[in-house]
Amino acid sequence: MKKLVCVCFVLVIFSAAAVAQKKTWTEWSKKDVDKTLSDSAWAQTQSEGRQDSPQQAQAITGTTTSRREDSNISAAARVESGENKPANSVKYHVRFLSAKPVRAAFARQVMLSQTTSNEELNSQLAGFVNREFDEYIVVSVGVEVSDEKMATRLTRVFTAATTEALKQNVYLERKDGKKLFLMEYRAPTPDGMGAKFVFQRIVDGQPFLSQNDSVHFVAQLSEGMKLNTKYNLSEMLYEGKLEY
Repeated sequence: MKKLVCVCFVLVIFSAAAVAQKKTWTEWSKKDVDKTLSDSAWAQTQSEGRQDSPQQAQAITGTTTSRREDSNISAAARVESGENKPANSVKYHVRFLSAKPVRAAFARQVMLSQTTSNEELNSQLAGFVNREFDEYIVVSVGVEVSDEKMATRLTRVFTAATTEALKQNVYLERKDGKKLFLMEYRAPTPDGMGAKFVFQRIVDGQPFLSQNDSVHFVAQLSEGMKLNTKYNLSEMLYEGKLEY
């Protein structure tokens, strides 16, 4: 009986995924957008501290909600203060921005915020979604916090960071242990997509990642503040294509 229940549950999950895949990104609901940006094959969320209600959360570079995946991060509240216990919640949304579904979710988020349709803007958004990333892998990190003072501290960390300071402390690590270190760092801008970490896509004439890989994004942003999220590339298929 247990086995039957388990099988039925798996079938329901796959059925729901199939229905979602049938939608074009221009048909996505806010729920679809939020899930893609925070809890999907292309996006994971690390959470820290006391979880307040969603209405109290203040976004620095992202606005979605959450799951924690392979979290290895100290409380941001003690990055500078040295406190032993975080007083508030922090959510780090780590996304493969170079993956088409993540760009589609950001574009759809903008569309949903419009009171009236703007065809020129929608055309620009479609261009952003359909852009090819043949040379680079881009990971973005958005931050959601529940306290204004904490937001100020975190903004300072991300704004002050440089490529030179981070390039030995930020990398993608495959399941075979091989690491690909940061090529370029871009601090957050008003685009709402967060800080951007750029990596080479092709190494020694071959893609660094393949569909059979799993990969960790690891970023030591400051002392005691470390991101570590894991992704399975076999799950990162969109419109029949591997997207990362």
